[in-house]
Formats: sequence, structure tokens, C-alpha cells
Amino acid sequence: MVNKYIKAYKRYRTPVLAVVATMMLVCSAVWSFDVPWQDIAEYLLLCVLGVGFIALLAAALVFTVNKLRG
Repeated sequence: MVNKYIKAYKRYRTPVLAVVATMMLVCSAVWSFDVPWQDIAEYLLLCVLGVGFIALLAAALVFTVNKLRG
């Protein structure tokens, strides 16, 4: 039981810490440099759309390569 918990903790520790660190940096930019939340939200949306577009291109490439290989 304890071993399972430790394995799960180790598996999710890095992604959770990355998200927390990113949130701290964003909040620091907003509070320290008076960046409006609306600007941060627009950049976040732009990043999500950019990553989604790249993922779609990658999926199309994988589909094409699989079709060419038969």
C-alpha cells in the first residue's frame, strides 16, 4: 500500500511542481510588473492554440506516413 503511494507520488511530483512553478511566475509577473490578467489570459490562449496546431500537424504527418507505408 505504501509502496503504491510512493510510486504515484514520485510519478506526479515533477509535473505538479512544474505547474506550480509556472503559476508562481505568472502571478509574480502580474503582481510585480502590473501586467493585466487579460494579457496573461490572451497569451495563454495563444499558447494553447499554438500547441494544438502543432499537435494536429504531427497527427496529420503520422497519419500520412502510416498510409504511405501501407
